[in-house]
Amino acid sequence: MHYEECPAPARLQPYVSHFWFVRGAPTARYEKILPGPLAHLILNLSAPYRLINPFAVAPDKGSTEVAVGFYSGIQRSYLVSENPSHLFNVGAALRPYGMAAFTDVPPVQLQDKVQDTDGFLPGFADLRAGLADAEPALAFAALEGFLTARLHDRVDQRTREAVALLAAGDLPVSGLARRLGISESTLQRIMLRDCGLTPKSYADVCRFYRFVNAAARLPADGAGGRELLALADYYDQPHLIRTFRRFSGFTPSEYLRLIRQHGPEYATFVPVDSPTAAR
Repeated sequence: MHYEECPAPARLQPYVSHFWFVRGAPTARYEKILPGPLAHLILNLSAPYRLINPFAVAPDKGSTEVAVGFYSGIQRSYLVSENPSHLFNVGAALRPYGMAAFTDVPPVQLQDKVQDTDGFLPGFADLRAGLADAEPALAFAALEGFLTARLHDRVDQRTREAVALLAAGDLPVSGLARRLGISESTLQRIMLRDCGLTPKSYADVCRFYRFVNAAARLPADGAGGRELLALADYYDQPHLIRTFRRFSGFTPSEYLRLIRQHGPEYATFVPVDSPTAAR
């Protein structure tokens, strides 16, 4: 598997964290994708993926195909993907307000889902025609050119600051509003307008993401409930287990068993053998 990423160019940096490129055989047929603080604009250069609704009674009754250009907004629960036999994708990792700089579609319509880009970012899928055998540098240049041509700067600076602070560490919404010198109602309004998320929802995703990445790097000789609690400062072990299952579908012990099998680099893209194992 070849994976490569590079920072977004300076002009795009306020909205795009980095570009990434992946090519090779997947580790497993299925993977569980856990929530994180960035959205992803993805150009698929391989065969289509199948996204499976893990809550459907029968997996084949709750799936959708994603083919060429698609966008995965900020998710507040896990996704399950059936991979093609060979992965070949290039993508841009966007901040939660990032897509607001490239389309007029309200951000609230883009979160908590994966959708084809044709309806709100026309022309993105057309990039595939010139990238059939592209190396990372050419693919990144294509993404940069496409996004730069559509860039319009209209995201509130206070939203940018709020997102950066929430991604950096735990911060109550009331404390965040004070740091920014605004009321909680104003903070709520601008985050919903620019990100399509409330400050609390985004804070919960960021907190889980920090926790799960730290847990994935714990020593392989085992971690007790008390040690896991200390990593994330959850109230008690039942709260930790409920929250972990809501975001990942795993108990902490189930998750750690898989990560110790595959390695910490799979912290948020967890290989699983079947759709039912991913529930």
